[in-house]
Amino acid sequence: MRKILITGAKGMLATDLNAILNGSGTFEVLNLDRQQLDITDPENVEKVFTQFNPQVIIHTAALTNVDYCEEDKEEAYRINGCGTQNIASYSDRAGAKFVYISSCGLFGDEIKEYTENDPVVLKTEYAKSKYMGEQKTRETCEKHFIVRPGWLFGGSINHKKNFVYNRYLEAKQKPQIQSAGDKYGCPTNTNHLALKILELIDTDLYGTYHISNSSFGTRFDYVKKIIDSFGIDIEVVKVDSNSFKRSAPVPDCEIIKNSNLERNGFSLLPDWRDAVEEYVHRLKKEIE
Repeated sequence: MRKILITGAKGMLATDLNAILNGSGTFEVLNLDRQQLDITDPENVEKVFTQFNPQVIIHTAALTNVDYCEEDKEEAYRINGCGTQNIASYSDRAGAKFVYISSCGLFGDEIKEYTENDPVVLKTEYAKSKYMGEQKTRETCEKHFIVRPGWLFGGSINHKKNFVYNRYLEAKQKPQIQSAGDKYGCPTNTNHLALKILELIDTDLYGTYHISNSSFGTRFDYVKKIIDSFGIDIEVVKVDSNSFKRSAPVPDCEIIKNSNLERNGFSLLPDWRDAVEEYVHRLKKEIE
């Protein structure tokens, strides 16, 4: 059985990865949260990882609060940059395959599909810290996959950052919901992403991959699709993003094109609207 170690155990993506891997019966999985593993401590990383001796490491742990990263950039760099370097360094020494989960928020405001080869435009401290993680991965670990996912949704109703479930709760409490019509991206199901990551690690096709559900939309499109999928009869109002006060200057466009998946012969993920419907169907059962 191959040994796979996952950091960030309590996150939505890690939860789906863990469920799929354990369900397959062909992997031994160690899923670690921040209490079990301090990624910023190289000695702790070395001790924990050496005891398990994984062949594959999937690094989902990160400081993901974009506005907090703007306010405390040193902490963002410490966790997302230096912490990633510690994991990548161990992976390289151990000869393990390393998967680093980066971000789609590495580009600018021009509304277009961004490929893996487009130059980055790092508008936020979060983006700078995640890109620092990419650079440390490339510099440190030979057998690496850098994955830039779309706008992630998934997990259970117990995940605080469950965007879909939070919109459901909001719709149950308010007569209408406002959502930005000027921010673009690719909503992406964590379960679909997890399955594609597992396809990647079965290969030696290392490099940087954009992975998202197909097509794109605005935040407004995304929220409206969620509410429609739940069958809730309330109005979703399209507004300017200035209606939502944020510390971070989040880019207008986070649309990613999955060029390297296509180039290397991987199938693309389903349309994001179908992915939302699939997830809401699953979530309804959990809510009931």
